Amino acid sequence: MKILISAFSCCPGLGSEPGVGWHTLEELAREHEVWALVDVNCEATIKAAMPGLRPARIHLQYVSIPLFSKLIHGPLNNGLAWLVYYYLWQVAQWFEARKLHARVRFDACQHVTFVKYNVPSFLHLLGIPFIWGPVGGAEQAPAVFYEEFGWKTRVAEAARVLLQQLALLDPWLHWCHRRSTRALAVTEQTAEAMRRLGARRVTVLPAVALSDDEIAALNDERKDVVDAPLTLLYVGRLIAWKGVHLGLRALAASTNKRLRYRIIGEGPLRSFLEVEAQRLGIAERVEFVGNLPREAVLQAYGKADGFLYPSLHDSGGNAVLEAMAAGLPVLCLRYGGPDLLVTPECGWKVKADHPEQAIRGLAAALDELAADTGERLARGKAAEEHCLSKHSWAARGEELRRIYRELA
Repeated sequence: MKILISAFSCCPGLGSEPGVGWHTLEELAREHEVWALVDVNCEATIKAAMPGLRPARIHLQYVSIPLFSKLIHGPLNNGLAWLVYYYLWQVAQWFEARKLHARVRFDACQHVTFVKYNVPSFLHLLGIPFIWGPVGGAEQAPAVFYEEFGWKTRVAEAARVLLQQLALLDPWLHWCHRRSTRALAVTEQTAEAMRRLGARRVTVLPAVALSDDEIAALNDERKDVVDAPLTLLYVGRLIAWKGVHLGLRALAASTNKRLRYRIIGEGPLRSFLEVEAQRLGIAERVEFVGNLPREAVLQAYGKADGFLYPSLHDSGGNAVLEAMAAGLPVLCLRYGGPDLLVTPECGWKVKADHPEQAIRGLAAALDELAADTGERLARGKAAEEHCLSKHSWAARGEELRRIYRELA
């Protein structure tokens, strides 16, 4: 088949959205001829990462918005401007897609990145089978989780929810969902939102996965000796909805006072979290590492004993998959992507409707992890096996190719 892919963010060798875009192209190109429309701001990164010839059957075309494409990385580099830019880019992409379709005559098309269910794609107007997703963005936790933070955090979270509601007024968004041949959602919450918008054949399929190289590197870094005290790891941004403050409080509430928490990442909440660790009396057991090179992050997984990731509304959870591939049991809340990725056998998932319930549940999970070495190792092994069988790019690619076989 000849397939057209909308990959706003796309680059080989990277994780998150750029990695999702590139790996999707690679996997589909194993059986099909693939054209991709990519944001022009990715061009330099792609050429630097891939100085030689492109893989066979992958054709890239860069889409730009005159002047806006440059300003978005300059004076307009902020969240609201990116939302506007992304929407207008979808419009600009449609004109490029129409011209390309007139020349190539595609058999099907698919939107891949960004993972936003509430911003429409216009590719369905080509009149060929249209796969919408995987997309996410409908994930959220109760507002009570943000009450302790300053007005900026509360306003930002309220604005996020408000924008989700305002998006429902866009007739193009409803049309995009109704005209999708297949709709792919990264979580059950987004799947329900897509059905309400008119999507009929909705499948839950995570967007994130790990490459063979990433899996091999994570296995190479794994430690062979069980050390004491046990170390919990967190990798990600330090912002309110990532829930690191809940992890700190759970650590303080745990009956095991030898557990340690290693936090990799930066963000506006770091100073608050450092003060919180002091207030809780656990500062000597908490290490704020800051940002690290990719190789050092992979090594950190190998030196940990568990992954404490109390995020409140991740659509994906790439760090969770990395931890699982490294054989770490995951402790998380039953929200968003982590809830979908982590099965009960792979760690401890805590149902919580308010912060105190989350802290109690996570503390109980920490106690169980620390008290039962056999159980901790068994869940870590199950996490590794589940990740390799379900969440490698080889497995994800086979799922995508199966969908196209059905279309064919």
